[in-house]
Amino acid sequence: MSLPISQVVDVTLPQSPRGAQKRDLSVVAIFTHEMCDEFTNPDTRYVVVSDVNSVASLFGTNSDAYRAASALFSARPKPKTALIARYMKENFTSSAVSSKVNGSALAVSYIQFKNITDGYLSFYFGDAKIDVKELDFSTISSMQDVVNVINAKLNDLGVKFIYDAVGSRFILSANTEGKGANFGYVFDAQLDGTYVGSMTNLIDGRGTLINGEDAITYNKETPAEALSKLQNQYQNWYGVYFANTITDAELVEAHDWVVAQGVENAKVMAYTETRPANIEYTDNNVLKTLSKRNSGRLMVQYNNKGNTHAAAELMGIALTTVWTGVNTAKTVKFKQEVSVTSDDKITINEATKCRRLGVNFYTDYAGVNMLAEGVMLGGTFIDETAGLDAFINVSQVQMFNTLQGNPFKISQTDRGQEILLSAMKIPGEQFINNGFLGSGKWTGGDVGELSYGDHINGYYFYSDSFDMQDTADREARKMMPINCALKLAGAGHSVDIIVQFNR
Repeated sequence: MSLPISQVVDVTLPQSPRGAQKRDLSVVAIFTHEMCDEFTNPDTRYVVVSDVNSVASLFGTNSDAYRAASALFSARPKPKTALIARYMKENFTSSAVSSKVNGSALAVSYIQFKNITDGYLSFYFGDAKIDVKELDFSTISSMQDVVNVINAKLNDLGVKFIYDAVGSRFILSANTEGKGANFGYVFDAQLDGTYVGSMTNLIDGRGTLINGEDAITYNKETPAEALSKLQNQYQNWYGVYFANTITDAELVEAHDWVVAQGVENAKVMAYTETRPANIEYTDNNVLKTLSKRNSGRLMVQYNNKGNTHAAAELMGIALTTVWTGVNTAKTVKFKQEVSVTSDDKITINEATKCRRLGVNFYTDYAGVNMLAEGVMLGGTFIDETAGLDAFINVSQVQMFNTLQGNPFKISQTDRGQEILLSAMKIPGEQFINNGFLGSGKWTGGDVGELSYGDHINGYYFYSDSFDMQDTADREARKMMPINCALKLAGAGHSVDIIVQFNR
């Protein structure tokens, strides 16, 4: 037997640590007091949706949640996902809920069923195994006929099939409401004939099991409580929008909660203003009160054309920047909204009132529909708030992954500090490439060797030597602080043209 080669050459494979992930700053949480099946579980605060059809299946097309989501998903580019979050505006007692299996949207039509004369499927309802056999679909002419054929085999079993035309899906439901027997997924029990369960999308991986629930009483909560409960349960969201009408006091409370989230959990909020009185610069106007705070965290869109969720699309436009791309940073001004009717009759006087408060509006300039002015309430530009939040998140994650992901320690020396400074250049270059940072003259205070009037190419990072560190910070194993000077590229919103001539 040969001796192992490791006695000459020993190879070690160290564990590769998994790095922290960046936040998805395109995710908007739409809060609603409307109920859906998923909300019958008191612990469920939100559902994830990827398109407006998902919201229609949950809440119906007549709901405020659907209308708000429709406006949000109308933004171009379209947000990939959103959250529909629960907000109990008033005390509410839910109806008892039947046990059911909700299928996902169908990829087949009744034509695929029509060729089957010996169909079967199986499922468990409580402890009872139910086999549905000898299904003859040869005479059907619609999806409802498919359901009728199956239900004819389910007499006296306490269960039924439903075809949801809005969601284009099947639902397997108990006939009675409340707690009791619950369903298992549809499965293939290897019976004689043609298995049709996979065509129903009620199988594991395509269906959703919902247990029966008795009526539940939900207590009224404030906007801050609803926001905090969602944040405690799930953190990867950035935008806040209330689908149902909220009072001025509730708007202020929600705004203050958003502002209080600080840097790491930074949030922004959108609000649609439909009242002409609230573009007036008067002391009893809640928008004036919030405008004077100038938090840079609330974007407001004024609309008097009946588009009560115009700001949802505004938020969708503002937050769908791909920060890892090249030349992808954008200004919100000039953008088109497809779910909003242009207010082509807005006057110069009304536009001036909106600008004074920092309220956006959608109108046309020389026949071109566009958003104006792309600002947060108070005047901070929306793209600057979103861009700085994105840069801070990328930088924070980059630093954490550098410290945590290094297989060996990063020493508390100037050489170790250089590793961190080099790592910071990655988000710096990324935000130059996407167009958020640009070159220009530094007009801020001195940072390290950077002084007023010096030229800066997007960013400048500086740290003092460890010779300047005090004993307490060294004993706490702190690295030296990194000072970041950022030169924002800005965005052109207007231009003057001066024409000279002679004869």
